[in-house]
Amino acid sequence: MNMVINNNNIKQKNKISIGKILSKDDFKSTIFPEEVKYEINEAPYYLLIFISREDSIKISCFPIQTKDIKKILIKLIEFSPDLVKGISTVLSELNLSRDILHTTGICYELENCFYETYLLGDSLNSGEVSVNAIKEKFLAIDKIVKVVIEDIPIH
Repeated sequence: MNMVINNNNIKQKNKISIGKILSKDDFKSTIFPEEVKYEINEAPYYLLIFISREDSIKISCFPIQTKDIKKILIKLIEFSPDLVKGISTVLSELNLSRDILHTTGICYELENCFYETYLLGDSLNSGEVSVNAIKEKFLAIDKIVKVVIEDIPIH
């Protein structure tokens, strides 16, 4: 029984955040106060990123022109300035840095670290760069052990 509980805890900790895309109509009917809605740029879609912590959930909202958003989740052995620089270099070399909406990273234990970035999926869909090429470039960096690229669902 303990083994199952531990596996569930590990599964939950393999993501820093959850992303969801809302249409303009869905966004207008959410819990956001009217004063805040008017401060956010008009857009056909909104990317919401939910980051859970022990006693709170942070919600970030990004007005976006496309519903095609990708998340790159990178599992690391540990964080270091060189590793973060290597990730930035790969994003730049693949011309993905111009498409970045949000990045964050966290270590749950000493050797259970994750870095993630949400980006516009246009470059990936245009054929400029393949998913396999992205994974290979990141996995070539020392101390990166896994790369997952996900589509963010629209609500």
